[in-house]
Amino acid sequence: MLFSVLLLPLAFVAVLIYLLLKKRYRGLVLSLAMFVAAVLVGLWAIFQSRSSTAAIGILFLPFYGLFAAAMGWLSANLRAAQRKALRGLGWFCLAAALGVPLVLGYQGFASIALNASRDAQHQANLAEIERNKRVIAEILGRNPGQESEIINALIVERASERNFLLPVLDSKFVSPDALDKLSRSDDLGIALSAVRNPNCRPATLERIYRTHSYPDYFFQALAAHENTPPEILIDLYRRPVTIFGLDRSLASNPAVPKEILREIAMKTRESFVVQRLLQNPKLDCALLGLIEEALQGSERPNDSFSVARLQEFKSGQCKFSSGVR
Repeated sequence: MLFSVLLLPLAFVAVLIYLLLKKRYRGLVLSLAMFVAAVLVGLWAIFQSRSSTAAIGILFLPFYGLFAAAMGWLSANLRAAQRKALRGLGWFCLAAALGVPLVLGYQGFASIALNASRDAQHQANLAEIERNKRVIAEILGRNPGQESEIINALIVERASERNFLLPVLDSKFVSPDALDKLSRSDDLGIALSAVRNPNCRPATLERIYRTHSYPDYFFQALAAHENTPPEILIDLYRRPVTIFGLDRSLASNPAVPKEILREIAMKTRESFVVQRLLQNPKLDCALLGLIEEALQGSERPNDSFSVARLQEFKSGQCKFSSGVR
């Protein structure tokens, strides 16, 4: 792949050297200018995109640049020809050469406009969600003792309104049955919010892990959820890595088996994972020694939170622990 990408640029350089040696200078400056313009404008356009695959476009930039360079060189030479038809063709080649950076530039500005539109829509969605949060809070405040019934009724009534369902799913009053139903939504955002809710039952979480067409999307939520069955938590930790940072979510989950927490403490060299281990409400005092070693080997061995938390454990609930690993 790398050779194929470099082959044409190397050939272009070889042709330039040949023309220079032959003292055939006409069109070289224009050709080089078109190549540089196409590549630079193309790079700028690529970096305007927020697509996760946008960087792949860099592989094609040498080809765009070479096409623009070739058209520029042909343009300069054909426009100097005696025949009118060849001179006309030369102007066509010049238009083609200029068209490459112009098209790439247009794509860049189109990406900027698309980003602005999406940002505006995102802000509008956030504002609507905040309004809906206040509406939900007011409704629940007027009906104390009936929260679950009202929440479940609102879910049925506003089932097609995404910006209403998202704040509803943050509520502790959503029933497990409603969460199970919403976890089957084709809208991954709705399904993920349902899975994150503390009331989501183990059977729902297991179904998501074992049968969903895109289970990776839910791995972080499953790793952090206290209702996730222990065998799934173990499998999440031991499976090949497709989602980074799972150890952070697992480290603070009190449902994670002790042997997994021990492995995390032994292997991690990341201060954020150490912090999460020290926030686990069911942390075994016997792991403190391993956690302290992990902190010392991390990128922030003097992390103030971790140091203070370790001292808190040592002088508190783990004061009389033997610290046996």
